[in-house]
Amino acid sequence: MSNMQLDFKLEDGIWWVADALFSSWKGFQNRSGAYGAQSSAIPSDGNVKVVFAPEGRGNEPLNDIELSAIGWVIEHEAELTKVVLASILESYPSLQEQYGYSGNEKIKYMPDIQSVDDLRGLIGLHTINIHPILKHGVPYIGFELGCTWDDEHGLGVLMHGTRTVEIGGADTAILLWIAEKDAVQI
Repeated sequence: MSNMQLDFKLEDGIWWVADALFSSWKGFQNRSGAYGAQSSAIPSDGNVKVVFAPEGRGNEPLNDIELSAIGWVIEHEAELTKVVLASILESYPSLQEQYGYSGNEKIKYMPDIQSVDDLRGLIGLHTINIHPILKHGVPYIGFELGCTWDDEHGLGVLMHGTRTVEIGGADTAILLWIAEKDAVQI
């Protein structure tokens, strides 16, 4: 169990934000720039932004259920990261096909890879979005990443606990309706 305590602040009167240090993201690209832009050639130290209710909620303080969901994410961060990275690795060939890079562009933006370690120079975590929806007491979590192959739309992975729900653009990590759609399925 993690002893990490996050200090959430209401940002723009819309969503709750905190900074966190998740060591499992250390060594990936530093993506703390605007909208997940690469902010430094120096690899990340694992510092990421955590957002509760990325599409907004009331401005009242976080309640016990919401704090419990946040605690679940902190406690399971290393396991979540392992599954997120494995899911990206598994989806990578279809992403390569979707983007269609070839020749020098493929080598630069989306080279062939063999392992999760090969992703370190291609992606970096910008934000962990914790959605205000639970299923069986487990939160929906969106991993919003920057990536070399799509500066504009980035990469997003939506999880329900340690199960990958969907991989797509960075908005996949933010949009509540995707989590809501999954939550009503059996």
